[in-house]
Amino acid sequence: MDKKIEWPEIPDTQLEAFQRRLELVETLTDEQIDDGQRMQIRRQYCEHHKVSDRTIRNYLCRYREEGAAGLLFVRKKEPSIRIADERLREAILRRIEESPRRTVPKLRRLLSADPDFHHLIEQVSDRTIYRFLFEQGLTQKKRHSMVHDDRRRAYHQFQASASMVLVQGDARDGIYLPDPDGAVDQQRKTYLFGWVDDYSRKILYARYYWDEKLPRMEDTFKHMILKWGIPEKCYLDNGSVYIAGHFAFVLADLDIKKIHHGAFKAWCKGKVEAVMKTIKNDFQNEAQMAGFKTLDELNTALWAWMDVEYNMRIHSSTGQAPHERFIQGIPKDHRRVTDLQWFEDLFLLREKRKVTKYGNVKLCGNEYHSNSAVHGTTVEVRYNPFDLSKVYRFEGGTSVETLQTRSLVNERAPKIAEESQHASQKVSEASQNYFSDLRKRQDAMKKIFDAPEYSRLKGDRR
Repeated sequence: MDKKIEWPEIPDTQLEAFQRRLELVETLTDEQIDDGQRMQIRRQYCEHHKVSDRTIRNYLCRYREEGAAGLLFVRKKEPSIRIADERLREAILRRIEESPRRTVPKLRRLLSADPDFHHLIEQVSDRTIYRFLFEQGLTQKKRHSMVHDDRRRAYHQFQASASMVLVQGDARDGIYLPDPDGAVDQQRKTYLFGWVDDYSRKILYARYYWDEKLPRMEDTFKHMILKWGIPEKCYLDNGSVYIAGHFAFVLADLDIKKIHHGAFKAWCKGKVEAVMKTIKNDFQNEAQMAGFKTLDELNTALWAWMDVEYNMRIHSSTGQAPHERFIQGIPKDHRRVTDLQWFEDLFLLREKRKVTKYGNVKLCGNEYHSNSAVHGTTVEVRYNPFDLSKVYRFEGGTSVETLQTRSLVNERAPKIAEESQHASQKVSEASQNYFSDLRKRQDAMKKIFDAPEYSRLKGDRR
């Protein structure tokens, strides 16, 4: 994107409005939505937010020209130099929207028959109308593509055209494990985040955590991209972690289109929901009885099951194994991360802090010292909320300093809550043997398939 977004400086009200406009535009530009549903979404948005349809057209135009950054601040669009009269411009666009098949001569005849526009249309040539439509993105090809049966139902079968064109993310409750911070017999619930490729149905990455907070979801998203590359689009539900402002800007910086849909849209996220159901029935039911004691045991068992079982068996819908179909469907121009440092910095949480006269900044109850920041100024700090031992100062999107820790009261952000509950657990020897065998078979497969270099994410990156 040409326009740089400095999201920490954006007021909450403007950030919410930006996300609302971005959700609308990305939904309207989704090629899998038919015209009937698209018109309904536009009408509902206009009624709920008290805006005109012309405003939505302005959103779409700004999004095409500037990307997501164009929707950050709404500016009044200058009148078209082609057609000076605003009422005439709106009348032309309204009639095109009613029937995209209408030609320019047909538009002239319709407007000439209207007493309100009879004299105005006579002052405009056909060439001017053609150019005006072109400026609005309504070329003849585009208008023909808009013609569909409005009565076609939205519930239809769909799949992406290739691997990593569309990924779907979701979360679900996991099994109970012994609480490492609790009593001897205390059990604690885990949470699973996962990502699935729409074209191949391959589980790209999944992992269990002790909580279901935003950094956990972003962690799986980051691992998925490092291993398989940058997707074009992603389908997500309206869970709080998926609609968070920080994640929206991560997607915008990566130029990934985020598709929003409400509840009960099975044709949108049905694939990842089906995979989550398979994980529950095929993996979690056995994992609950395998006697796992730690998250590491649970996750290594999950990854072995994914590599050996799920991604290698024939899928009933495609007739191919997900891994095989995924490899065959990778486009030649598929994007990958080229600047690892820049990519990792995207996922650090960002806040503005004022430097005291002693050169210190306070964050989450801790105190850090800067050797180069001018006292009294406001600086941008970035940090991992689960590891506050390292905090970095950024200028212009670039790390310029690792702050010195003066007082470390909280090693992690104190507002990140975790849940724990009691649950009985039955241990099965058969389940234990099953996962032991999966791990052995996974080790054998690693000699064939290259593993991602996750070690690059560890240690002091500065």
